[in-house]
Amino acid sequence: MAFVNVRRFIFALALLVLFSARSRAADLTAFVGGVMPGKPTSLQGVKVALDKSPVFGFRLATNFVPMLGLEHTLAFSSDYLFPSNISAITSAKGFVYNSNLIINVPAGRFVPFVTAGVGLIHQYGSPNLPVGTKFAFNYGGGLKFPRLFGPLGLRLDARGYTATGIFTQHLNMFEVTGGVLISFGH
Repeated sequence: MAFVNVRRFIFALALLVLFSARSRAADLTAFVGGVMPGKPTSLQGVKVALDKSPVFGFRLATNFVPMLGLEHTLAFSSDYLFPSNISAITSAKGFVYNSNLIINVPAGRFVPFVTAGVGLIHQYGSPNLPVGTKFAFNYGGGLKFPRLFGPLGLRLDARGYTATGIFTQHLNMFEVTGGVLISFGH
């Protein structure tokens, strides 16, 4: 079953890259980084300590006008927001999917950008995880260094996430990532 899902994901990603190559400009980034979460309060008034998490994934950005575009992120973590002060939990994995508007401002050899959007965060593994599946807003920015070596470049991101409905409040997280960028189109 997992193999079928991986095949579907690769097929969908290949279609996105194919359509992006025909657009004005697009880029695909493979990234790694980390997430630093805040501390939500449980219904019993107890602070839940969530550990920092490694994260890796892909971002696909496609411009529909010269400086404005859409960006989609799919990220994974093998240790996602692990609640270290809840002893019954032994496994916390997760993924993030979001779609954003992105504004790119070309400035010579680098491209500063800002982005904001919505998506889902999903935590799975042990039962009774504090996050589960939640709707999340995200916002941030960074720098792209496109076409440093042919179509290859670098990308640096810093983002804030706000997930809704974690216990009785929101969970704020900060994510920092860096990755290899592949440019398509013009």
